Amino acid sequence: MVLVGVGLAGLIGGTFYNDYSSEIFLGMVAPLLLSIVSVLWSESSFKKSPQLLTNTLIKTFIARAVFFALYFVLIFTYYDFEQIPFIISFTSFFMIFYVIEALFLQKLIKSKD
Repeated sequence: MVLVGVGLAGLIGGTFYNDYSSEIFLGMVAPLLLSIVSVLWSESSFKKSPQLLTNTLIKTFIARAVFFALYFVLIFTYYDFEQIPFIISFTSFFMIFYVIEALFLQKLIKSKD
């Protein structure tokens, strides 16, 4: 997940949109960090008891929503940058990491069978 995020951010920001590399990085870093935390937390709870997974996913969803709201408020208030590239980067990486999480969870659940 880290390689995908940093690799894509570096490739896109360094190669195609050099002027927006910080916006692309900032749009990638928050979804990446929360996806890592979510995967680790979900895996830990699933190993304890598979029945805990749904509750954990609900908690990570709520925590993610609160964190992203705070992140957006802080970044739009205290950082001077181009907002559109940041929003596009954030949305794209959010979706990419969500798909990776879903694939991980699918593999985790199938490993229990």
